[in-house]
Amino acid sequence: MVVPSPWFGKGMSSVPSVANRCFQVKTTMPKLSLIESEAARFVGRMPESKRRTLQQALVDLCEAHWLEIRGPEPATPLAHALWSVTPPLADLLADLHAAGDARLDGVLQGRKAAQGFALLALAEIERGNAEGVRVAHEPMMLFDSVAAGARYAESVAAALRGKGEALHWHPHAPKPALWKALACIAAHTWRCDLGVMMRVIGLLAADQAGDEALEQLRKKLGEAGVHFLGIDDDRVRLEVHGHPHPPVSAKQLGDMLGEIRQGWLR
Repeated sequence: MVVPSPWFGKGMSSVPSVANRCFQVKTTMPKLSLIESEAARFVGRMPESKRRTLQQALVDLCEAHWLEIRGPEPATPLAHALWSVTPPLADLLADLHAAGDARLDGVLQGRKAAQGFALLALAEIERGNAEGVRVAHEPMMLFDSVAAGARYAESVAAALRGKGEALHWHPHAPKPALWKALACIAAHTWRCDLGVMMRVIGLLAADQAGDEALEQLRKKLGEAGVHFLGIDDDRVRLEVHGHPHPPVSAKQLGDMLGEIRQGWLR
């Protein structure tokens, strides 16, 4: 039986305090054209109709899996935001692999896990989802090694349940204040995807009261000197140490989250 994630309900009030990972990793995602060619190589020769059928089956399975593991609908705003935003499909595919879910074997029909991630990478390229491409690309390459792929899948599965190695961030790390704020949110929520981050920032900017976990997170961000003001046209407005900060695009946030994620889920 899959255990619901602890960010739903009472478990959300505790912030990970174990300093297990240090983020000194600077990452650059390969060009989409390179990822596309690598993914096509993993998939191999396949009729387009067959490829699209497999991709849709994978997407449907991953989305259904999230509905199974996310638990009952929570009442508090922060927990509800995490519950309502589906994680990257590649993370859910990794979780299915870690669980040894027979449905995944049925969809892949004897293909290797790396080919499943490659199919998702190609699907995300077609959908224009840069984050989805990035999240699918790393395991696509890692799963070329069975042992490395298994470790990665276990790490992702643990994070989806608020377990495993806690994300470590330090308010005095030599990183921009916004980077540290995003790391703080990821540490608090065990989520490092852009959709959740934008939703949580919106809640923080609304200055909504009555949610203990949200207030705890707001306090932590205040200690880092970051105050979110709002989101306009996918651009985040904020203040850093009481001074206005230039608006930050969703793409810029996504790039920072990619770096944070690679320092955590490895």
